[in-house]
Amino acid sequence: MRAEDRLPDRQRWDQRYTSLEPERRTTPTPFVSACLPRLPCCGYALDVAAGAGRNSVALAKHGLQVDAIDVSWHGLHRAAALAARQHTTINPIVLDLARGWLPSRRYDVIVNSMFLMRELMPAIKAALSQGGWLVFETFTITQVAITPHRFEDHDRLLRPGELRQLFPDLSIIDYWEGVEDDRATARLLARFFV
Repeated sequence: MRAEDRLPDRQRWDQRYTSLEPERRTTPTPFVSACLPRLPCCGYALDVAAGAGRNSVALAKHGLQVDAIDVSWHGLHRAAALAARQHTTINPIVLDLARGWLPSRRYDVIVNSMFLMRELMPAIKAALSQGGWLVFETFTITQVAITPHRFEDHDRLLRPGELRQLFPDLSIIDYWEGVEDDRATARLLARFFV
């Protein structure tokens, strides 16, 4: 186990974002970029585990009012600075997601990118407004074979077909699971209809 992996989450992520090169993680993930044209251009969005804000800023530039939540103050500071450089704003909220709750607002869009905490899934679903969109992507267990040193906590990786099962009440618009560019991921675009 690497020394940094033994640190508490907040300290570990603060350290990681403090050492991140300024030009790194400034553009949204390709999946979020691909989903943007389908998402509403107004309303509220939540970026779960927003980190340095690359997806938060893309959502804000798309026209949404964005709550960016993350355990790392340093990551969110970078996110707010990125938003300012791109002439937009986000609302950074330092929040330890291990507590299992989200801000009390209902969201028209929720993005969860490269983060998995199964205990948070009921709160994510509960935070979606009627007709709300969920954009969810993260690594699958197949990633261990590609980069065995990177993921020591296999509980943070999806099992085959699991992402589709985590949100059985949502209407799936797009779903993909596989390996692309040495990244084993599952991607879901879905909507919530009562």
